[in-house]
Amino acid sequence: MEIQLEENIPLNEADLKHIEIQEKGFKKVLPMVLGGSVFLLMAFTALLLKHHFADFKYYDYILFVGAGFAIYGFCYCFAWLLMSYDSANWKKDREEGKNKLISVVINRDKTEHAEYLTFAGPAKNEKIRIRVKPEDYSRYAIGTKVSVVYLKFSKEALEILNMD
Repeated sequence: MEIQLEENIPLNEADLKHIEIQEKGFKKVLPMVLGGSVFLLMAFTALLLKHHFADFKYYDYILFVGAGFAIYGFCYCFAWLLMSYDSANWKKDREEGKNKLISVVINRDKTEHAEYLTFAGPAKNEKIRIRVKPEDYSRYAIGTKVSVVYLKFSKEALEILNMD
């Protein structure tokens, strides 16, 4: 069996659209998730302080609300930094393109965030680990010969075809 790897294949319009959809998906949900999380945190804090509210002055309430906004702002800035880093990686994928690999599945990994298939690389003892969709993860067993088109930098599968 021969393992082939083609590098730096230009991205087409469908690939670019796929990348943009993934970028926008998280950005839409982030403010609501952060807001809900901070609200629950502040509600828990208020529950712990319920016996001390009688001693609060008006400025204590303002400080309590301000602390909630400060937590939200800190978390939002941290998430923005992470999204900027992720966006820079996607831009690198856009510049470098994608790779096509004809190989054999040699391992399957499942984490709490994603599923991965590991393929034999073109060099001896080289392994290429690529994130795949859940349906592709369950479809391809160890030892299956496949053709994989994946993004070069983020190692995410765009298309997997069975070669058997």
